Amino acid sequence: MKNAHLRLGQLQYHKVTHDTTIDVRLYLDRLIADCGKENCGTARAHLISVFGGEQEVAAIAGAIGEQGIFQVRGPGIAALRISLGEDAEVFRGSISVPGRKRPARHLVAVSKELALTWRGGDLKARQTVVCSDDPQFVLYRIGVRFGLPVLPEWSEWFWRELETRNAVRRLVGLGCRPLVLSGTKKRFLGWIGHALKRGRIHIPDGTGRPNWNLACQFEPTSAISGDEAAA
Repeated sequence: MKNAHLRLGQLQYHKVTHDTTIDVRLYLDRLIADCGKENCGTARAHLISVFGGEQEVAAIAGAIGEQGIFQVRGPGIAALRISLGEDAEVFRGSISVPGRKRPARHLVAVSKELALTWRGGDLKARQTVVCSDDPQFVLYRIGVRFGLPVLPEWSEWFWRELETRNAVRRLVGLGCRPLVLSGTKKRFLGWIGHALKRGRIHIPDGTGRPNWNLACQFEPTSAISGDEAAA
């Protein structure tokens, strides 16, 4: 779609050494970053998704491995310095672009903290990063990560608990609406037990599987045109 690049962000990596200067710029279509409560212009990134030429993407992959500092900006996001920290995971692939002989290169990188939100990952964690603020998605991800007995009917109750207890904070996002949730497995189990005893939530009759309504939690982006992929 024409002008799709106007809805994308930009990631820049600039490094000067004694014998060379590296200056790489790529289009950024997804970002999750935590500026902390002070929002001082620097952030810990939990997810980046960029695309461009093969050499540029290779340079970014190398910089991530060296815990490099990047500068990002985009619609609704002022200039921000980010780093993915130690042990970030990098995934690389290709995007076929109509009208171009060579595919664009694509890179997705996630922080160690976000990577450990998979099922059973770091069960002692005190916070969990999620890519959406949809209450049902939030409860589902917490349930999957910690192996909690949760039901979609409890989503609104759980969201109210997070807000009441100041256990949810919005993060900087591009192409998504990310949050960080504060709480341990033990704490969330305590909430559930207390709510069941007080009748605030209920276990419905029947033994059917829960019906989780989990649509794609990333906002759609337009197809990349040939000119845009030549970044």
